[in-house]
Amino acid sequence: MTSLPINPAQILSSYRKSDAIIIVCQNNTKKIIEIAAVNDEASRVFGFSNSELVGKELAHLLPERVASTISEFVEYEDDQNDLLAVLNKIRNFSVKCSDGREAEFKLRIIRGEAIDHNPWFHLVLIDEEKLRKTNAFREVLRENFKGHEIIDERTGLANRLSLLKDIELIVYHVRNSEISASFAIIEINNYDMLRAQRTQETCFKLHQHIGQICKLKLRAEDTVGTLSERSLGIILIDAPQEPARMVLNRLRWAISVSPMPVSPREELVAQVNIGFAQIDGKIKETEVLEKCEEFVASLRQSSHNSVQLVVTHERRIEEPDRRKEDLPIEMERRKKERRRIPKEEK
Repeated sequence: MTSLPINPAQILSSYRKSDAIIIVCQNNTKKIIEIAAVNDEASRVFGFSNSELVGKELAHLLPERVASTISEFVEYEDDQNDLLAVLNKIRNFSVKCSDGREAEFKLRIIRGEAIDHNPWFHLVLIDEEKLRKTNAFREVLRENFKGHEIIDERTGLANRLSLLKDIELIVYHVRNSEISASFAIIEINNYDMLRAQRTQETCFKLHQHIGQICKLKLRAEDTVGTLSERSLGIILIDAPQEPARMVLNRLRWAISVSPMPVSPREELVAQVNIGFAQIDGKIKETEVLEKCEEFVASLRQSSHNSVQLVVTHERRIEEPDRRKEDLPIEMERRKKERRRIPKEEK
């Protein structure tokens, strides 16, 4: 088995959990396509365990017509006709599941890093029916967000109260296992010094500038809002911890290379810290917000410019301790429910 260029968990975690992912290596020496890793969703959909797939040829998972096309047209010594080129020409991509049925997917192929002249590919298999349902749910969620949204007049973004209501709604849906989500705070570095040197109007324009970058780089269903003069809040839908970290790192970089014009001769570059936490439905929306705010506040005296996970010490919302309650009615009910034992049973 050809060794992976990096830890497979790092590759797989960068994709949506709802998509089935297969990482394959086009082994030009052996002239075969090898399965190097699959995610949990792929194992669940295909009906094969990870150990049953890793190390096998990709043909093991494919119907005869698809496997034959790959076998016939992939040229192992010609980059112009590699696996990506051949799969891009296949209209209906199907996988052969463990129960014998064929499952059809929309296929997206991403070229990975080549190692020892062997190209690697990530096959992203999208269930279109499931995707339609997911998109419909996201649209409903987005409309709910808009329904209670209040705009901060200074920044043109949803205000703090709107974000809190959004997080509350997300906590509910996460608790019911309908979505995954993360919450992040972007705080402008050295804001107090900036405020002392610039006008308040310039500071708010910088805030708006960062908000616009966020909206351009994030998905339509993600939410961006104003928490304070110095900070913005973001809700990332369908983004557990590691995918959220990757998205936020890209966002931090985009902000750092996108200066805001102040005058014809001057630009202002924002440096930011980002603290984020995965929302797991176990704590209240106010606690998620407070933990993230406390964390980014702790970085104000340093020169950080980073994305860091916030440890929320999440705990389940406490239920009343029934052992401490006085339950006279329950006790009376139990007395009435006692069954008389017939003499013949004694």
